[in-house]
Amino acid sequence: MSHLFQAPRRRRALIVLCAAIVLAAFGFYAYKLSEKSATTVNPIDSGFARSMLLHHAQAIQMSMMMRGTASPEIQALAQSIIMKQTREMGVMEGWLTAWNEPLMVEGPPMAWVENATNVRHLDDQLYQAQCKADGGAMAGVATPEQLDQLKNASGIEKEILFLELMLAHHRAAIPMAWFANRNAQTSLVKALASAMIRDQGMEIGWIQLKLQQLKKS
Repeated sequence: MSHLFQAPRRRRALIVLCAAIVLAAFGFYAYKLSEKSATTVNPIDSGFARSMLLHHAQAIQMSMMMRGTASPEIQALAQSIIMKQTREMGVMEGWLTAWNEPLMVEGPPMAWVENATNVRHLDDQLYQAQCKADGGAMAGVATPEQLDQLKNASGIEKEILFLELMLAHHRAAIPMAWFANRNAQTSLVKALASAMIRDQGMEIGWIQLKLQQLKKS
């Protein structure tokens, strides 16, 4: 009987993996078609892609923990995050491949913000100062202990913890995306950062309302 339930999950995982591969190829060719004249890569563009890959990977990890263990509304949110962010990861991996840039580099993940020059917008200057104060660490990331707690929780406790962790995660992604939107060089990077601001901003509003409902129940 357990095999009957595992098969659909395997198919869904395979579909997500295939989608990521296809979208990585799409990101590669979209970049090649639109930025033919670029010879060097702005470190903000590549740094944003690498950092957001890490950020998205954890959001997907947390969302996967909610499959089959939460209300239909929260499972729908988790599935939406998985699909959207898997798609975006594929695109960003495609860019890094096109730029001949590594998917990961040594050192603090937010060094690309710390080391950015000619940052003019006040919000971006404040964000840069915060990244420096944090030693280049990535904000909003759940700790291993929090991930274990989410994995082992159940019922409303699990739903509330997931929403609280995802709220912190999204709130940390917004200033990162704004920084890229205003300071990146590549039009595709700016456009994706703008889409993330819009989509995750809408999800933040929904999460806040749902948390209020759950905590009153």
